[in-house]
Amino acid sequence: MKSKLKDICDISTGVYVKTERIGDTYYLQARDFDAYNQLESNLKQEVLSHNINDKHFLRSGDVIVAAKGVNHFAFTFNEEVSPAVASSMFIVLRQFDEDKVDSGFVTWYINHPKTQAYLDRSSKGSGIPSINKGIVGDLEINIPSIDKQKLILSTDKLKIKASQLQDKISVLKNEVINEQLIKLVK
Repeated sequence: MKSKLKDICDISTGVYVKTERIGDTYYLQARDFDAYNQLESNLKQEVLSHNINDKHFLRSGDVIVAAKGVNHFAFTFNEEVSPAVASSMFIVLRQFDEDKVDSGFVTWYINHPKTQAYLDRSSKGSGIPSINKGIVGDLEINIPSIDKQKLILSTDKLKIKASQLQDKISVLKNEVINEQLIKLVK
């Protein structure tokens, strides 16, 4: 089944809030994500909840899409940190029909290289390329059965784990070679 994102979820933007030295709410920004589009582990609460409308608080299953910058990655929020809000650099997708689409599948689809290429072509602005809610809402997505979605997600998770392990092996190889080379100097 092919659908536009705007037909399968609600779309809103993140919120701009002034950050504080000490807060009670996490304020997700692009810098909070690693090369694998996963949340970093050292996040701090840096906004105050009383400054934020309840509709902006992220809920489990929400998908946030980076609207500004060269990487329009998506991330499925599953309360890794809580309470949390997405900054205004994100577009928030929520309220998926869980019987038809897994929010993790939407994240995978948006992060797929072909979708990323489409979003790059659709972005506007010479300084900081950006996409808007309309571009994201009009994105067409092929939605297979829930079983196929789960299979795709589990396979992708293994692919990411393999990449992470290859990166670690590469770092360790370099460390070993560097140690051997420094021993030659001594």
